[in-house]
Amino acid sequence: MYLKNLELKNYRNYDHIKLEFNKESILLVGNNGNGKTNLLEAVHYISTGRSHRTHFQDELIKWGRDHFLLRGTIVSGNGRKKHLVEIEAGNKNTIKIKVDGVYRRKKTDFISILPSVIFSPDDLKIIKAEPGERRAFMDSILEIIQKDFSSIRLQYQKILAQRNSLLKSAAGRLKDSHLRTLGAWNQNLVRYGMEIIARRLELIESVKKAFAGHMGDFLKGAVPGIRYIYSWERNNLCAGAAGEKPFILPGSSTGAAVIDRERLALIFRRRLEEDLEQDLIRKATAAGPHRDDIAISLGGRDIRSFGSQGQQRIAAVSLRLCQIQVIKDSLSTDPVLLLDDVLSELDMERRKKLAGVIKGRFQTFVTTADMGYLDSLDIDFGSRFQVKDDVVTKMGL
Repeated sequence: MYLKNLELKNYRNYDHIKLEFNKESILLVGNNGNGKTNLLEAVHYISTGRSHRTHFQDELIKWGRDHFLLRGTIVSGNGRKKHLVEIEAGNKNTIKIKVDGVYRRKKTDFISILPSVIFSPDDLKIIKAEPGERRAFMDSILEIIQKDFSSIRLQYQKILAQRNSLLKSAAGRLKDSHLRTLGAWNQNLVRYGMEIIARRLELIESVKKAFAGHMGDFLKGAVPGIRYIYSWERNNLCAGAAGEKPFILPGSSTGAAVIDRERLALIFRRRLEEDLEQDLIRKATAAGPHRDDIAISLGGRDIRSFGSQGQQRIAAVSLRLCQIQVIKDSLSTDPVLLLDDVLSELDMERRKKLAGVIKGRFQTFVTTADMGYLDSLDIDFGSRFQVKDDVVTKMGL
């Protein structure tokens, strides 16, 4: 799939622009602050129904306006299928989504039409920030490749909120009526939470080899690792916990990880029961996928604490490269790549390595304020645009 055209109305700094693209790479050139990232954000929004920069929809609407419109035509690789995606969003989080002229109620109805992967300087947050960033990274992939994952996660969040509300109302002491209600919440929390953990585990297992390979390409001699961290393991509440090993059964003939969901549910349920006293004190649930994490290491040491910023940036790029492969394998289509000034963050050798991975294989949008280093990367840009003073102008090749 690739994006054939894009129209923006009242989006960020743009009044109204229409752009035409081809399947090849697209270069967006301009000084910082002129709106290059806003264009990539618009492509990402057409793909996912959300911004990668803010949770507040009102921030996307041009100042003084009451709504924005995004419209894009998506074409299959062989050109036989076309889809028109239109998103109109207003103040107070109102949103209307149409695909081929038909209104869609849920974002999951269209987010796999044009899968995208965005590389951004903010990707360092995946490595350096709190666990919520890493959980969001995993979940954003699963929402694209598994249509029911979003609803499972939403159900879990609702049940978690109800359990926490009960813990707060109990005021440190549970009555018999509380206990009966708590049992029902625990049962459903385990049901949905176990499924979230299992799918995340499958995802991490599926990228381990590729992640190590990408890290090794960028950092010669590196011994990288990535593994899933359970909430009870983070808090040292489960003595003897040893990562994901207890829950992974011998793989299938395809080599994919097989998760022991029954054992996972058993341990999760036990943690909820054993942590109840502390949960009442905290008035919040300590165990569950809402507090899980992933650990990335180099030479056995946590890259978050002991890695240099350069190593952390390479780890973030490697995770994005794994995301590309997961989407490609799961959906049998090439995602659109969005490189937001990422190449300038790397030295020349690593720029060439990244360019070599993506070159000629995907429709790729690249933003930069400096074109000086691009010729050495041998990227065939099918079109180039100058972004200046809220205007986007096509440049000669």
